[in-house]
Amino acid sequence: MFSSFSRRQLLSLIGFVGIGTVVAGSTPFIGNFFASKAQAQETEEFVYKGRKYMIVTNLKPDMNAPIDITFDTSDQLFIDDQKINITRNKNTQKYLTPLLFGQFNSPHEIARRLIDQGIKFPIGEVKLDPNVD
Repeated sequence: MFSSFSRRQLLSLIGFVGIGTVVAGSTPFIGNFFASKAQAQETEEFVYKGRKYMIVTNLKPDMNAPIDITFDTSDQLFIDDQKINITRNKNTQKYLTPLLFGQFNSPHEIARRLIDQGIKFPIGEVKLDPNVD
């Protein structure tokens, strides 16, 4: 079948077929080069008793997160640039955090309660002392 082709023509043909396969396979990703840049999200910083906190709302859901119809984690709380995990129960519209017991009406209430308690968050990794049981 390929007896009429020289070795150089056959290698060129194989190369073009390989390149064509790569180009055809990456065609869906070409649209990503023309996507508009993400708009920076403006957040307001609040100061309470000399400590700053801010609440950031993610408009785009995390695609890697498991689908859950009860809890919403789109709101993020930062106190002194440290992220505090908060979730909102969609049924009760109340916020929860693993740092405090109970349910709260807003992330502002959680931030103020943590600041009132005087909780400070370490910068960097916390290592346990092996001599303490």
